[in-house]
Order: sequence, then C-alpha cells, then structure tokens
Amino acid sequence: MISELIFRPITGPEEMNLFNALPGPYNDSLAEDLRNGHCRADWMWMALRNGRPVARVGWWSRSGTKPEVLETLDIDDTCDDPLRIDIGEHLLRTALGELFPAGARPPQYVLQPVPVDWRDDSKTGRRTRDRIEVVRRTGGKVFVERLRYRWTSDAPLPAPRGRLSFRPVRDEEEAIVLLTGILPGTLDAYSQADVARSSIQDYARVQYHEELLSYPSPREWWRVGVRPDGEPVGMVVPAQSPNGFVIAYLGVTEGHRGQGFVHDLLGEGTRLLAAQGAERVTADTDLGNEPMARAFEHAGYDNFARRIDMCWD
Repeated sequence: MISELIFRPITGPEEMNLFNALPGPYNDSLAEDLRNGHCRADWMWMALRNGRPVARVGWWSRSGTKPEVLETLDIDDTCDDPLRIDIGEHLLRTALGELFPAGARPPQYVLQPVPVDWRDDSKTGRRTRDRIEVVRRTGGKVFVERLRYRWTSDAPLPAPRGRLSFRPVRDEEEAIVLLTGILPGTLDAYSQADVARSSIQDYARVQYHEELLSYPSPREWWRVGVRPDGEPVGMVVPAQSPNGFVIAYLGVTEGHRGQGFVHDLLGEGTRLLAAQGAERVTADTDLGNEPMARAFEHAGYDNFARRIDMCWD
C-alpha cells in the first residue's frame, strides 16, 4: 500500500548511503555533487518502505541556485511490485509540489544511459519504459531521443579531406553570424523549439552566450571551415566539459548542406581534441538527425548508448 510508505527528502550527507541503496548511473558522483552544491538535500527525495528506499528522485544544477535537470529517477527494478510505477509517480508528484510553485514548468528529465537496444531487450526495455511512464503520469512527455557517440584513441583519427581550411573563430560577432546561418533548417529538436519561441537572430545570441560559452575550455579551440574561395561553410566547437572532451557543437550553414562538409568539420574537431590529449571524445545527436549520425559513424565514433529527454509543458 502506498499509504504505508514514507515520502521525504534526505536529511543531509549522512543519508547518501541510504539514497544510493538503489543502483543508478550517478551513485559514484552524487556525494561529491552534494558537497560541491550541484545537488542539495532538499532536492533528493526517497520513498521508504520499512526504512529502505523503493524509489528516489533527485535534481542537479550547474549553478547550485535552482534545480536545472531531473537527473535521478529510480524505482526498485529487482521486484515485480505492481505498484512500483504508482509509487514512483506519487514520489515525483510530491517532490515537484514541494520544489516548484503551482503552475511552474519543472526542468527537463534526462534519462541516461539508455542502452542502444532498449526496445528489443526485455530487462532494459522495462526499466526505460517504467521511468518514462512515471514522468508521463505527472504530465511530462518525451521531447527527443538522442544517440550518444564516442571516439576513443583506439580508433584511427579521421584523416583530413583537403576540401576546407580551418581557422579559429575571430570574435563573438562572427560566431553569431555563423549560428544564424546554421539554424535555418536545423534537424536539432532543441534548436527548432527555441527558434520557434523567439527568432533565429535572438536565439543565436542566446546559444552563443548560454550554451557555447558555458564550456571552460578556450574559445580558441573553436574552428571555422573555409572553402578555397574564402567563404565559411560552418563551425565546430570542440570543448572540454566537467565530464571530459566533447564535440559540443557542429553545424553547416544552410547554403552549404548536402556537400559532406559535416565530415570535414567533425574530423577537424576530433583531431584538435586528440592533440589536446583526449583519449575519449563524446557527442550526441538526435535520433532523427541521420546526416549527423552517419558522419559520426564514418569518423569512427561508436554509438554506445542513447538518452531520452522528457519535458513538461
């Protein structure tokens, strides 16, 4: 019975072992995130049966000032309790009601890592579907499914194709001009939604300041691909995040798509990160962005996982 369970946040660091009694991908980092302010005790909730957690939810934040993403959502996958999804729903509703004002839009839920074959595997498929269903019952919906790729130093570096030269981005204005040229016709679901809410010019500035500049690595790593006649065709942003080296952004301007320049840009970004000592480079793209997925595979990247992003209207 749900009425027999206790729903509450953890009291503090002393309850991290209790919170981590359920397995999850972030268990090794949650205690450090709590110490560093990326998590807070009142953002980490549990459903307890006889003193042991049977479900948990937790939010994460880069700034530590407010929850930015629902990072942890776990229910006990080892049992066949027919109420397990009901328990997860009740826990999430309770935590949402305490953390966010009525009518406020909660931050997105990011479910990862999701196995590549989750739709065909009964065990991982149930795990994934259960978590999606918990969020759906609270009014959330799947926004996009993304493919996660990685290049490792065991694979050969993509060879230069010789069609483009590369140089650093000159300044903020050039980067924003390039973003403005890349955004029309983009296949990225987040960019499509953001442009629909504002304008291409406005969103290009937001994307530059709030997304690309958020990486601690230097802007001097960013590269513009240039044709022999001097015309830029796109931009790649190799970067270093708190979790490692990434291809943070890659785009070809609208008038130059369909000519394979995505391969040139990705190769240059990968080679630059390898020269910085990267033994592993990760990147994501939407399930529906087939040209980008093909480029990753052509460059020797492995599709090692998926992720599912959900949101509330």
